[in-house]
Amino acid sequence: MFWRGINKFKNIEIVPGGAAYGFGSYNTLGRTYFVNNITGSATNDGLRWDRAMDQPSTAITASEVYRQDRGSVTTNDYIRNTIVIQGTGTAYTALVALPSYCDIIGIGADPFGNGAGIARIGADSGTSEGVLATATVRGVNFYNLQFQAGTGGYAFKGTSLFRSNFVHCCFATNGDPGGTPAAGFEMGICGGVNMTDCMWNNQSAAAAQFTVGFNITSTHFHGCVIKDCHIGGDVGIAIAAGCVNAWGSRFQNCYIGELSEACSIGVDDNATTGHIIYAGCFMRATDSFDLVDDATRIIGCTAANAFET
Repeated sequence: MFWRGINKFKNIEIVPGGAAYGFGSYNTLGRTYFVNNITGSATNDGLRWDRAMDQPSTAITASEVYRQDRGSVTTNDYIRNTIVIQGTGTAYTALVALPSYCDIIGIGADPFGNGAGIARIGADSGTSEGVLATATVRGVNFYNLQFQAGTGGYAFKGTSLFRSNFVHCCFATNGDPGGTPAAGFEMGICGGVNMTDCMWNNQSAAAAQFTVGFNITSTHFHGCVIKDCHIGGDVGIAIAAGCVNAWGSRFQNCYIGELSEACSIGVDDNATTGHIIYAGCFMRATDSFDLVDDATRIIGCTAANAFET
């Protein structure tokens, strides 16, 4: 079976038990695991569609076991595995652990919507998270996935994430997160994390949106590029005062502001070492920017057809 994906993934081919191709033909030395929550089973090996696993968490456990059995932890032979998640009419169970050195690819409907066919991870209703992981993660790439937060929950929350990518992913809420510090994407430390063409969205009939769209809560946000994204919440972007390593990062060509309700602050950047750049962004908030250090980091951003400073 070969899959030629949609949107950003037109050149990707997935080969059972082999590798993911798309940036030239190369073998990652890893395995490809297939996931389908309708036809799959927790006892399958996941190496073919007719032996698909039931949940991404099952595949993540297998991926980490295989990667470490290969000796990659002790030999510096960092193989890459691939997890392919079939979009169905049922959301996948929330994740409490993530793999390292792995590509996770959703296939099916475009994730910028609501309903059947999307590779969705997290609660359709009620209270839950999409991802709530505490371990440090490195080198994981996410493609064409929707992370769903239930009422008061997080779409994607972690502790430390390094050298990873999100491409054409959606961070969605399906309920009112009011009264809880819920965020679309929240991380303590980010280093070398890139997001491209991602969407923050409210999938609920309730009007309420995320309390914070993009939230950095700890010491590092360095070498990160967030571009061509649609980011929103009561506060669009929040950077903690304790973020003392914020060099080399930028938000570029992003929409930042309200989703289904008004946004009070587009960017609430409290980092005292002001290095994060906001370039060419489109703001829709009561107060577009609240920067503690060096407002000249705002370059060519606009709101209501006027330049922001």
